[in-house]
Amino acid sequence: MKYSEEFIQVLNLGCYVGTGNPNSEILIVGKEVATDIENGDNKELEEKNIIAFNTNVESWKKNIKKNKSQEEIPKWEFGNIKNNPLYAFKGVKINKEGHTWRKYQKLYNLIFGNQGENVINFQENFFITEMSVLPSKTTKEAQKKKTFNFKLTKRKESFFRTEYIQKFPIIILACGNYINGKELTDIFNVKFIERKGTERQYYWIHRNCSENPKLVIHTRQLSANVSNDLLNGIAKEINDFRQRNPAHNNKYSAYRN
Repeated sequence: MKYSEEFIQVLNLGCYVGTGNPNSEILIVGKEVATDIENGDNKELEEKNIIAFNTNVESWKKNIKKNKSQEEIPKWEFGNIKNNPLYAFKGVKINKEGHTWRKYQKLYNLIFGNQGENVINFQENFFITEMSVLPSKTTKEAQKKKTFNFKLTKRKESFFRTEYIQKFPIIILACGNYINGKELTDIFNVKFIERKGTERQYYWIHRNCSENPKLVIHTRQLSANVSNDLLNGIAKEINDFRQRNPAHNNKYSAYRN
């Protein structure tokens, strides 16, 4: 697998980068890594999740050194403390309808074809990162932390302005009020086009007019009661963009594995 120079350089920031295929054309940005060691249903799993978060950069550097591909990542087993960010929790099945990963998978199926209800393989063509670097059980708990606003602003001004992030042609900001319209257009160099969806579940479309077309969709966190209509709407925008810009598909498919 080929790791781009832009990706290698972003690791030098020393902050959480993300999981999935770093050569994907689609980037999804959530709010924060969800974890709850104190009150979670499975303390051991929550602890492993935190370990994976804290060692994210170190794990990526090891992958690059070994030129590791997703095919080489073994299926994740509960008793195994190791979890590779190139394909986190590979092989797991998530049945909880409101789980964020279930929503990501539904969106993935709408873009790349239905792979089955319980198959979780969206990381093969998505790269996932978070707007905030403060893991928390809920948004409410995250925003109570003293350093929340400072670290959120710092991440927007550093990590999200890196060449690696800027080169994604399709970005889904599924992080609600963690970013506003003015910040979005400035950071990603795009213009607001229109708002679509229903009164309660909607998304904002942003695009640029350069020789390197970019689509940025801003919406709520993709979890809980997110409707299929919202996911269908977002998928349609992405599919239309990809059809209008087939060169992107060819460019990124060459590096996926």
